[in-house]
Amino acid sequence: VFNAVYLLWAFALVGVNCILYPRDSESRQTVRLDGIWNFRVCSVFDQDVGFREQWYKRPLSETGDVIPMPVPSSYNDVTQNQTIRDYVGWAWYDTQFWVPLSWGSSHNRVFLRFNSAHYLAQVYVNGEFVVSHVGGHLPFGNEVTLWLKYGKRNRITVALNNTLTHDTIPQGEVFFPQDTSRYPKDYYRQTVFFDFFNYAGIHRSVILFTTPKVYVDDVTITTLSASAASTSASVH
Repeated sequence: VFNAVYLLWAFALVGVNCILYPRDSESRQTVRLDGIWNFRVCSVFDQDVGFREQWYKRPLSETGDVIPMPVPSSYNDVTQNQTIRDYVGWAWYDTQFWVPLSWGSSHNRVFLRFNSAHYLAQVYVNGEFVVSHVGGHLPFGNEVTLWLKYGKRNRITVALNNTLTHDTIPQGEVFFPQDTSRYPKDYYRQTVFFDFFNYAGIHRSVILFTTPKVYVDDVTITTLSASAASTSASVH
């Protein structure tokens, strides 16, 4: 089940190149969405409930009890709840934010960037899917120009899964005990093959930024020749 989930989202990657860090300039504006977000976890006995009930279609607070969660942070270390500290599975976040009316200009494009989220992330803006990403240590994002409401309040919803399998980095294993006299149906445990804690959460800043219609997405420098006297390269 868990391998199938990871493969499904791996083929759903639609993000753009986010290696270049966005900074304010004469042609770009950035807004950090860091702060206190809403947070809740799914029952370990019903991991699909958030998708089945489409929690991303409405404020997370309307789906059940939520707690405040700082972003960025590892949710494992924020509360005194051992269930959250040791949680493995789907965790959900959401937050609301304003988008300047001026950003709706026909000269602008708007992008959403996550600097890091562990490990499998699915992101929605105003109830619409915008990007999925596997891997907790690299930035990712996508253009959200068409999904934003300019001059109005918007909502981002993020579903995160920290389950580790033989196909993830780092690797782990999900174990389903078969002894139903001791364990309830669908009970599972996570084992890992490394010597550090499996921290999870939105671990780095979340940034909304603008670009002109035509902009530099990435810079690649290829060395053509090199010597003590000179070096030549091509820039793409």
